[in-house]
Amino acid sequence: MSWDEWEQLKKQAIERGGPGQDRTSGTVPPARPVDEAQEKRSPDDAPEIEIETETEDAVQRMDRIRNAIDGFRDTTVLVPLVPLDGGGRGFLTADFGGVRWIHAFTDELAAAAFDAAQGFVHSRRDFMAVRGWRLLDVVIPAMAGPCGVALDVGSEDDGVLLPPVAGIVPDAAAVDWGAYGSGGQPW
Repeated sequence: MSWDEWEQLKKQAIERGGPGQDRTSGTVPPARPVDEAQEKRSPDDAPEIEIETETEDAVQRMDRIRNAIDGFRDTTVLVPLVPLDGGGRGFLTADFGGVRWIHAFTDELAAAAFDAAQGFVHSRRDFMAVRGWRLLDVVIPAMAGPCGVALDVGSEDDGVLLPPVAGIVPDAAAVDWGAYGSGGQPW
């Protein structure tokens, strides 16, 4: 069907008062006859077009997310240590959108890129090497309030946010857990 035919059908539908309904009689007009050349074509003559449905696309995105989370859980990351007001040292965090984000980096170069983006130049920074699963399953539930992980934030295209939602952090620390009521996981 060409664009002009489509526009003409839309115009006819508007003139009749609705899609496919005759304004005067309230009946549906008979279908248009099929083009004979189109009728003689077999399905094998049609061009091959691979169409991804939204469902397939969503499934692929969820698989990528699951793989990224599993990869993070199995990775050792560097968490910058900063002095605390009451003495001692703690993890570098930032509050944004009602969530406290623990900054974690895959290597010192990613941390240096973050510092440069912030306008800070550190000649030396102390880090704690932490496994990803320990941040998600131990540290985040121990934090007061919602907490997630900002991995390689400040990097060109490699930054990832792991929010405090069911499926990423333990249920007790997930801010969306109540939305699933029966204990279902979003993925």
